[in-house]
Amino acid sequence: MAMFSRDRNVEQAGWASKAMSVEEYHQLEQLSPDRKYEYINGVAYMISGGSIEHDQIRRNIESALARQLRTGPCRVFGVDVQVLLGTKKNGRPHFVYPEATVSCKESDRRRGNTLIEAPRVVVEVLSPSTEGRDGGIKFRAYQHCPTIQEIVLVNQYLPYIEVWQRDENQPDNPKAWRYRHYSAGEAVELTSLTIQISMEEIYLDVAFAEEDEEELI
Repeated sequence: MAMFSRDRNVEQAGWASKAMSVEEYHQLEQLSPDRKYEYINGVAYMISGGSIEHDQIRRNIESALARQLRTGPCRVFGVDVQVLLGTKKNGRPHFVYPEATVSCKESDRRRGNTLIEAPRVVVEVLSPSTEGRDGGIKFRAYQHCPTIQEIVLVNQYLPYIEVWQRDENQPDNPKAWRYRHYSAGEAVELTSLTIQISMEEIYLDVAFAEEDEEELI
């Protein structure tokens, strides 16, 4: 197995799309603890920072989910918590950091846990630097994860949210998903959690650029 050296600059963008084994990926994490890397289809991707709007939306969603799930068996986890995505087809692991993750499995919320193994809902706030991956290979990895019931993609430049819900009549078909989108004034429905979150709450304190707002007219 190839080994990484601390003398190498693992922070460089060259490592942001590096093919490696699972063992090498975990070693990369240890050698660069101040960075986060996702591991999808055998490739490690370095996660970059986001805008203040991106961060505000992420915190709004996490707060809204935490408030509504407080009394039930499900819990929301933030962007710093790693999520394991397995697949029924070949068992290949993917390690990702969604903006927010909801799990209803008791072992995922045990004290000291650092890896969510049964995500039910995942949320991504799209950025120009990650939109291709979040809506491409990462999205497909989400679809193949048997425990995920809903995938939420959030636009940070316009009040617009897309939700994919697994077809309960075809739970083993990774391509069987129902699609809905939401705009300003609506409430996003997460059926697997039996909750709704208003668009106003999700975009609270987010100021859109005038040219962005004109696109909605």
